Amino acid sequence: MTIDLPFFLDLLRIPSVTDDVPQVNRAVAAMRGWLEARGVFCETESMPDGREFLYASVRRGERTPKLLLNAHLDVVPASPALFEPVVDGDKVRGRGTQDCKGNAVAMATALAALAGSGASVGAVFSTDEEEGGETSGEAVRRGCRATGLTAVLDGGAWSITCAQKGIASFRLVAKGRGGHSSSPWCFDNPIDKLLDGWARVRAAWPAIPEDEWHWGDSIAATVVRAGSVHNQIPDEAEMVANVRYVNPGDEPRIEAMIRETSGLEVELLASCEPVFCDENAPALAALRGAMAAAFGREIPMQRMQGATDARHFAGPGAAPVAIIGVEGAACHEDREWARLSTVQAYADLLESFGRSFAGEGAR
Repeated sequence: MTIDLPFFLDLLRIPSVTDDVPQVNRAVAAMRGWLEARGVFCETESMPDGREFLYASVRRGERTPKLLLNAHLDVVPASPALFEPVVDGDKVRGRGTQDCKGNAVAMATALAALAGSGASVGAVFSTDEEEGGETSGEAVRRGCRATGLTAVLDGGAWSITCAQKGIASFRLVAKGRGGHSSSPWCFDNPIDKLLDGWARVRAAWPAIPEDEWHWGDSIAATVVRAGSVHNQIPDEAEMVANVRYVNPGDEPRIEAMIRETSGLEVELLASCEPVFCDENAPALAALRGAMAAAFGREIPMQRMQGATDARHFAGPGAAPVAIIGVEGAACHEDREWARLSTVQAYADLLESFGRSFAGEGAR
């Protein structure tokens, strides 16, 4: 089935920024309407705050398909201009093209092509991946699980990602005593304490290995807050440090290291464990073979620095998880783009793999 470019462009025009629940729900409604018009069974699910997400299935009522697909419909904030997509030859530019509406359209196209086939294929369209993916977690809790393979479409093209780092975000707080900045010796400046503590953490942090994947723990300052006027020392300063780590269970050790080294108050804001899947699992081997045949190239197994909703579908007793995705670049940037021909290529792959791996004759 050919991808529906007008639908893709209309979906991109919806400013479904994660914390804008009405617009996120509008994207869900658009996807549901398109799928149902093509014979795909859909269920809109609601979270306590009114946020919706979508479960779609080739087989009515089936929540444990052999092949489960996942992509997200929410995007990071952008200027209004980036929600007017631009088609430039084989590229479409704008917010969400690669991350992740191009992947969502590839999934939807495959589901529509499989409608009526009897294939055991379902999909979760989550709506808060950019802020933790609780909708994917809730979908799993409500019974949406794969029996054979989960394919998360939120990764790089022409490869399968089988490992992603864990994440831990910490708030570092320095407290002092503020006053008029003309007499700094009279006060205890928390900004100085924050900067000094952060410098000690950076100096003590182990170097990232210079291997292919930089597969080591990293730390980055992402938010800094202190003061409100130019001539007043504040009473408090804070920052957020985002850690990406490779060893399961390391979060408490990392938190203790930051606290002891910085001398600051440290609070864990959010975290998730690393994800590892056995790259030799038969289901991943089957997908890898299908991709190699479809794309005419070797398909490497790789690791990723970022995080996806894969963590919600992985775990003890769960089906293997593969992270794949359409070709594009500059996600979270003003230059974001996706290659239209690869949206089509991945739609065709998912359709053919759905038939071979999860078709009626394959069960």
